[in-house]
Amino acid sequence: QPLVPAAFFFAASIQPQLVARRCLRGMAALASLDTPVDLAQAITDGTSGNWQTMLEAAKLAVVALRVTAVRSFADDTPGAHCGTGFVVDAERGLVLTNRHVCTCGPARAAATFVGSASMEELPVEVVYVDPGHDFAFLRFNPLRLKNTPREEIPLDPAGCRVGEEIRVVGNDSNEKLQILTGTIARVDRNAPELDGDYQDENTFYVLAGAGSRGGSSGSPVLSRHGQAVALNAAARGGTMHALFLPLHRVQRALDSVRQGLFVTRGTLCTAFTYMSFPECLRLGVSEEFVQKAVLGGEVAALKGTFTESSPPSGMLKVRRCVPGSAAAAMLKPGDVLLEIGGKPCVDFVLLEEALDEAVGQVLKVAVCRGSQRLELDLTVDDLHSLIPHAFLELGLGVFHEVPYQTAQKHHIPLKGVYVAQAGFIFSEGVKSDTVVLKVNEIPCNNLRAFEDALRQIPDNEYFCIQWMAPNNAKDRRKKEGLVKMQRHWSAFRSWSLDRATRTWLPQHVEGPAIATATHEEANASPEDPLAAALALPPPAKRQKKVKPTGPVAALDRSLCSVIFRTVPNFDTDLVVDEQEEENDILCRRGAGIIINAESGLILTDRGTVPQPLGDIEVTLGEVSLAASVCFVHPLHSLVVLRLDEVPKEEGAFGVAAIIEDRCLQAGDEADFVGVDARGKRFASRVKVQAVRLGEFPRQLPPRWRERNLEAIYLAEDPSGASSGIICDGEGRVQGLYTVATSIDEGQASRCAYCIPAYTLLPILEQVHNKAMAEAAIVVPSLELELRQVGLQRLRRLPSRIRPAAEWLKRIGTVGEFALQVAGMIPSVASGGDGISGIAENDLLVAVGGEFVASAQAVEAKLQEAHAAARAKGVEGHPLKVRLTLLTKGQPREVEAEVRLLESDGVRRLYCWHGMVLQETPRAVREMGKIPTGVYISRTMLGSPAEADNVEGDFLVAVDGRPTPTLEAVLELNKRLPVLANPTPARACGGDRRHLRVETADLSGRRFVTTLEPDPLFWPPSELQQGPQGGAWLYAELSA
Repeated sequence: QPLVPAAFFFAASIQPQLVARRCLRGMAALASLDTPVDLAQAITDGTSGNWQTMLEAAKLAVVALRVTAVRSFADDTPGAHCGTGFVVDAERGLVLTNRHVCTCGPARAAATFVGSASMEELPVEVVYVDPGHDFAFLRFNPLRLKNTPREEIPLDPAGCRVGEEIRVVGNDSNEKLQILTGTIARVDRNAPELDGDYQDENTFYVLAGAGSRGGSSGSPVLSRHGQAVALNAAARGGTMHALFLPLHRVQRALDSVRQGLFVTRGTLCTAFTYMSFPECLRLGVSEEFVQKAVLGGEVAALKGTFTESSPPSGMLKVRRCVPGSAAAAMLKPGDVLLEIGGKPCVDFVLLEEALDEAVGQVLKVAVCRGSQRLELDLTVDDLHSLIPHAFLELGLGVFHEVPYQTAQKHHIPLKGVYVAQAGFIFSEGVKSDTVVLKVNEIPCNNLRAFEDALRQIPDNEYFCIQWMAPNNAKDRRKKEGLVKMQRHWSAFRSWSLDRATRTWLPQHVEGPAIATATHEEANASPEDPLAAALALPPPAKRQKKVKPTGPVAALDRSLCSVIFRTVPNFDTDLVVDEQEEENDILCRRGAGIIINAESGLILTDRGTVPQPLGDIEVTLGEVSLAASVCFVHPLHSLVVLRLDEVPKEEGAFGVAAIIEDRCLQAGDEADFVGVDARGKRFASRVKVQAVRLGEFPRQLPPRWRERNLEAIYLAEDPSGASSGIICDGEGRVQGLYTVATSIDEGQASRCAYCIPAYTLLPILEQVHNKAMAEAAIVVPSLELELRQVGLQRLRRLPSRIRPAAEWLKRIGTVGEFALQVAGMIPSVASGGDGISGIAENDLLVAVGGEFVASAQAVEAKLQEAHAAARAKGVEGHPLKVRLTLLTKGQPREVEAEVRLLESDGVRRLYCWHGMVLQETPRAVREMGKIPTGVYISRTMLGSPAEADNVEGDFLVAVDGRPTPTLEAVLELNKRLPVLANPTPARACGGDRRHLRVETADLSGRRFVTTLEPDPLFWPPSELQQGPQGGAWLYAELSA
């Protein structure tokens, strides 16, 4: 069964937020503390043999750790998790824990002294992370402990013996403090095989049946005398097996840290494994060497793993070497280690001791290969230099050099750039956990070469990357792909680790000095004929082109393909299932029609472009151009795009499509033209099954949904199409085909329908109207949601609430249904619940004195009223219409205000301590009365908001200051001093500053929590779209 680090044994099966929440809860005092016991004195006096006495003292040195990885790094993902540590030097404030608990990348952590009734919590900082073994040291400020006795647990590497009874004390199952019992069964187990890239190597592990679980990683394994004999590290799922790390190399590192010395770590870039004597003999080792040099020599007396009473039972064999290393050219798998530095070596402790003392030197190594003794001179590399100590951020992606453990596990050279998180730019071509080898044919053997190559690429330009996926056993070939440079999604920044202070230092990376080429320059022919010939791609096999016919030919210059991309962090209006949520990028593809070639305007649907925030590319034939959202219809699935750069030559990017105002009926036939997943046009013949007022379900989290539309439903939906148009044989557009997706209990469902042409025409009129060119596109709306009610049902109502016969007769003359008010959309300006005088279930029978029986008729009357107001020059004044309603059968008239809705969708995001904030969207307001505050669309992993478990959907107040708008949140950046500090306080000395954050959910429940800012890694930032639907711009804000 797979082995996993103990801290993640339990945490991996639940959400990070729940892990953090369980870590913060817990029992305030699990055991009473009467008179504290001095553990060191008890050991000296020899009175520490009593378990109760020992545990009373030892638990004061145990801490529950809450660690937040602020960035993806190696195979660590950002987010909060829990673990355990214990004090090994009370005077210096040194805490020992696992490497996988504190992570090897940027992180912040806090320690809670769970053994004390006061449960004091202090920040801790990383002092040392071992580059190979699973241990690390953290430091806290001992002077800041007010109510907890200072206690430490001494290390006793030699005390780890088979048969020793032990206690594991720690944050097991995230319950703050647990005491587990066990007995050491083995001390010579090979390092466990873990699920991730990180693998410990060249060390024994200790096996015991302690049954440890998640959260207990880093717990001390205590002997009866109160000394730590091992460090809890991993567990085997489904068993009681617990795996501990011996403390021989931990003790050496601790001694160096105490003295302020650099901890040297050497490696041959070779992983050894321990195997039995019989197997070694079969591999060619002489029995004489085993008897004399191993069993009969002094190996057992060298203060390693083995003793006279517990001698070695095997030897070390080469398992694998890192490709491209010096050792890989000289050592082979199956070689059995005989001697190192002229001394027999069958113990990992002695092997590591020899390597750590010979960094940068040549070491004599003797191995047995097929009964032959080989003496080799091998250079010892610095293991620290093979671990990433810098990373690059670009477009929400994280990149660093290939870690030693990744190279060792997946058998790849220590060359290339590891994609810890693909982000917005690279996810178009690669996934996370891949290795980039080249950028635009420039080798990227290290991070510096990668950064230099990216510096030269202009914004919005495509560039080529060569990459491979080391963890894909099915396909490890080198691949190439194209990705688009987009620096405006986040800062382009490099980070380096100061290895002396363990502080991460940022540096802004400047972009290229050259400007982006215009469309004309990019498509201009080179003047030099030779250069033009060299610029051409190699000749390919000529494919026979099929000339389009029918509606495809008619729309050849009008129908284009549209690709929309965004990242999960910026998902504000997409409907995403659980599987897609794990992707690095969210992508939608569909069709668009050109509605104004001169202005570069394209009409598409909200299924293809769900929101303004994203990268949009429009392709017509062989030409692809970037576009931005100009207008999003607030009621219907219609989106108007504008090309970021309109070609100057006439007809360079198509011609406007012809929209035909025709009302299709059930039984009519039409042509469907759409775009498949490869961007190719296709056509099919379709038949209208029904035209009815659609019912579209609500989403949670709230998302936009269609309403008040007599949609066209086809008898059979075109196969593989997510959007397109329906038209006649000559290409005249009669409707826009779209698909609405909804998620119900984790299952995605699709509802395909067509938007009639009459719904498109008012938008086209405003687009083409020169007098309105500078004005925003608006949609008149009563802010009512309508539904159909059958005439037969109305006739069966009791007489006291039944509509009068004359009204039923008028309704029957136009159809079988009447319009009924299904709900009202609250107004942001008025703060009310809807139009005064209108109630749910009222029948709407007339607008402006004219009878209406369809949503189309209502929209037409509102458009007429708006046009009349424009003609009179009173457009800026409140627009009102007279409505005739039937309330419980009785007619009455109401004067209702018509609201002129502008473009829907988020145009501005504010990232505040990891909360992605926006003004409350329309889809949320439609849910009814909601709290006053800014909407939290997402909480980023690894951020202070995620680490401190900020709940709710609205940010209501901070430190007692209300936050009704984004501007109010921006003002906090000026008023609160902690937000203006560019560098966080040092964990050992600086004061911690928390914010009191008040939030609320959609139902109005309130939550209050404290949040510790991290201005270094999470400065306040803003994403805002330019005027009139321009490009998005990213900016970090300061006080």
